[in-house]
Amino acid sequence: MTGWPRLLPLIGLLALPVAAQTSAPLPPNLSGLWTFEADVQQICSFTGQARLIPRDDPSSYGCELTARQDCPAVDVTYTVEQTCTADVEDGVLTVRSTIVNFLEGSPTGNYLPDNFQLRIEDASTLNGVLLGTGAYPAIWRRAEGAIS
Repeated sequence: MTGWPRLLPLIGLLALPVAAQTSAPLPPNLSGLWTFEADVQQICSFTGQARLIPRDDPSSYGCELTARQDCPAVDVTYTVEQTCTADVEDGVLTVRSTIVNFLEGSPTGNYLPDNFQLRIEDASTLNGVLLGTGAYPAIWRRAEGAIS
């Protein structure tokens, strides 16, 4: 029993780092399936699907996306499979993509990887821009029932 009074200050010191670590809020879990669209030009539509895959770090994701750009007025359609990474910092999800395969349309150096900067509105809506040959308004919405 005489050892307990000496251990109490040590127990208090051990609890301090844990309290400091839990005070920072974690980003919402964005894992799962998403659909997206961007306003690229009046003559084109841009839509797609993405899957965010959790990693050990709750603010970092692996991802895969397929984007479709359809420009019927100039008879050009691309469907492009991409891999990506996605990181959350200060409430913004940054998606960096790499083209894997052109599923539709001839491969071209004019089609750049589809990168995004998206503000996290909530666990189901991300709002921001598609970054490519310019910056275009974009929105991501969680696919119905798709949280992994």
